[in-house]
Amino acid sequence: MREKRILSDHWQFIYGLSDVSEINSNTDWKDISVPHTWNNLDGQDGGGNYLRGKGWYKYSLDVEKDSSKEYWLEFLGVNSVADLYVNGMHIGQHRGGYTLFRFNVTDALVNGNNQILVCADNSPFADVIPLTADFTFFGGIYRDVHLIVCEKTHFALDDYGSDGVNVTYHNSPEIIDKAVLNVSARINGVTDNCSVTAEVTVPDTFEKCDDISVTDFNTDYVISYDKKVIDKAKGNIVNGRFDSALTIHHPHLWNGRKDPFLYKVVFTLYNGDTEIEKIEKYIGIRCFSIDSRKGFFLNGASYPLRGVNRHQDRKDMGWAITAKEHDEDFAMIYEIGANAIRLAHYPHHPHFYDLCDRYGLLVWAEIPFVDRIGGLGISGLPTDKLKNKAVEESFLNNAKLQMAELIKQQCHRPSIFCWSMSNEVMAEYGKTAQYMMEELDKLVHSLDNQRCSALATNHTKSYKWKADIRGCNIYPGWYGGKETHFPLQANYHMRANRLKGVAVSEYGAGSNVLHHSEKPSQPKDTVCDFHSEEWQSIVHENALKYFMKKRSNKIWGTFVWNMFDFAIDSRNEGAMPGMNNKGLVTYDRKIKKDAFYLYKSYWSSVPVVHITSSRFSEREERTIDVKVYSNASEVTLRLNGKKITTIKDGDNKQRHIFVFKSVQLENGDNAVTASAGNLSDTVNWKYNQ
Repeated sequence: MREKRILSDHWQFIYGLSDVSEINSNTDWKDISVPHTWNNLDGQDGGGNYLRGKGWYKYSLDVEKDSSKEYWLEFLGVNSVADLYVNGMHIGQHRGGYTLFRFNVTDALVNGNNQILVCADNSPFADVIPLTADFTFFGGIYRDVHLIVCEKTHFALDDYGSDGVNVTYHNSPEIIDKAVLNVSARINGVTDNCSVTAEVTVPDTFEKCDDISVTDFNTDYVISYDKKVIDKAKGNIVNGRFDSALTIHHPHLWNGRKDPFLYKVVFTLYNGDTEIEKIEKYIGIRCFSIDSRKGFFLNGASYPLRGVNRHQDRKDMGWAITAKEHDEDFAMIYEIGANAIRLAHYPHHPHFYDLCDRYGLLVWAEIPFVDRIGGLGISGLPTDKLKNKAVEESFLNNAKLQMAELIKQQCHRPSIFCWSMSNEVMAEYGKTAQYMMEELDKLVHSLDNQRCSALATNHTKSYKWKADIRGCNIYPGWYGGKETHFPLQANYHMRANRLKGVAVSEYGAGSNVLHHSEKPSQPKDTVCDFHSEEWQSIVHENALKYFMKKRSNKIWGTFVWNMFDFAIDSRNEGAMPGMNNKGLVTYDRKIKKDAFYLYKSYWSSVPVVHITSSRFSEREERTIDVKVYSNASEVTLRLNGKKITTIKDGDNKQRHIFVFKSVQLENGDNAVTASAGNLSDTVNWKYNQ
C-alpha cells in the first residue's frame, strides 16, 4: 500500500549561495519548518527590492530502505524554479511555482540517513511564467513536502503531478437523467496479473472541514447516507492504461451552494487477488452552459456567478500559509455570499479547491501567464531588436507545462468550469499572443473538452485571440472613467465579444481603513497617499446597482478585485507601501471593510445590519448622512438611545443601502445604533465644535 509522510519540521535554510558546491562549507544555516518563504517581510514592505534569488533547503531523511519499494519526493509548491539533489546527486528540475511535482528518488536513497537538498530560485526567468505581475513573487518551499513510499507497481506518479487516475463525463443536460462516468488510470510497473477496479459510491457522511465556520450553510445537506455502491467496473491493464465506464442513473446533482453533493470514486489496483493500492476521488455531477444573452446556467437553471478574486498571501507569512489560513479565507468568502471565485493568477493549494468542491463555489482556474511574453523583452514592450524566438518558444512551452499540470491535477473537480490561459497580456504582443493563445486553447481542449478555455483582458485587441469565454478587467471610479460608468465599460466589451457575452473578471477600488472622508471623491491619481474607505464603498455600490439588474444577464459572471488586500512590493499608495489595498478585507484578515457588508447584504440570506464609516471616529461635521447596509425589510436608527426614524427598503434609492439624511450629532460622544428586528449595530463617533 502507498504511504505518505509529511516532511515539515527540522529543515535548514540559507539564502544567496550561488552553487551547490558551497553547501557543505557554509555554516550559516537556520532551522526552519516548511511551508517557508524568505520574503514574508521584505515582500510586503514596499520599495520593490525584495530578495529574488536562490534559497537553499536542507533536510536529513532517515529511511529503512526496502528494495521492493519505490520512493518519491512530492512538492506541492516551490517558487519558481526548483532543483532537487539527493546525497549530492542532481535528481531533476521543475520550472513553475504553483503546481505539484514529484521526483523518483529510489536509486539515489541509501538505507539510513540521506541529505535532501532543494534550491528554490525566484529570480526572473525569461522562459518561466509569470515574468511580471502586480503581486509579489514570494520565494521558497511555500507548500507541503511529502515522502511517498509505494510498490513498484502503482498508479502513475509521473503524470504531470496527477495521482494517475481520472474521472470525466459529458457536460450535457443528459447527465440529469443518466451520467456516464469515464474512468481511467495510468499504471507504472505493470505485471501480467495486474488489474484495476473502479467503483462509485455515496459517501457515508458529508466531509465538512472541522476548522471552518460558515454561516448560511444548507444544513439539509449535512446528513448521513447509507453507504452503497452505485456502479462498479473491473478490467485488465492495456499498455499501462485502464479505461472503463460507470453509470449513475438519475444522479444527485452537484448544485452549487444549495446542494454541493459529492460522490466517491474508488480506484483499486490488484496484483492477482492482492490489493496493491487504492485512490479515492470525490466528484460532483453537474452541467453548465453560457448563453450570450441569458447568462450562466447550472444544471439547466439560471445561475449568475457572483464572485471574488483571491490571492493566497497573508500578512507576515507571504505564501507560506497552512490549512488554517486557507480555511479562514474560505469562511469569509462563503460568509459574504459568493457563489464563485476566480483563483488569481495561478493554481492555488489543492485544499482550497477541495473547499470549493465541498461547499459549492464555482471556480475560474488560471495559470500565471500575466502581462508579458518572454523573448520579447522583460523590461519593455516588444521590439524586433529584443525578440528572441528560442526564448519565446521556451516561454510558450512553460505555459503549456503549467496548464497541463493544472488540468491533470484538478480536472475531476465539479467546482471548476474553465481553464484560464492568461491575464492582461499586453495588446502590443499582437500576433505573437494570438498564436500562443491558439496553442494553449488546443492544449486545453485536448486535455479537457468538457470545460471552457478562458482569458481575462483589459483591452479589446485580445478579442481576436482564441478563447471560448472572456473576462474583462474594468475599473470605473478608479483607473478609468467615473464610478457610474460600469454599464458603459461593460457594454464596450460585450460589443467586442458577441459570441459568449463576457464576465467582469476584475473591478474594484482601493481603500485604507484608517482613511475617511465626509465627502468622498475619486482620486485624480490612484498613486496618492489618501484612499478613503468611503470611496471604495461608493464604487462597489455603483457596480452592484448595475450588475444585480436582470438586464445585465449578458454579463454572466462578476468577480470583485479583490477579496483580500495583498502584497505587491513595488507599490506605494494609500499610505500602504507594498500593498494592493483593493481588498474587501485587510491583509491581516482582521478587518472586514464596509464594502464587505454591502456584498453580504446583496448576496447572503444571513441577516445583516452594518453602519458604514464606523472607524471614522472623529467626525468633521455635525450634520451627517448615516449610511447602513442591510438586507432587512426596514431599519431603525437611534442616536444616544433616541429614535431618529425608520426606513423601509422599498423606499431606498438602491436596495440594501439605507441612508439616514441630515442626522444631527451631539457635541461630544455619540452612540449611533441601527437595528432590524433582533439584530443591531452600534458605532461611537465623536464631534467637537
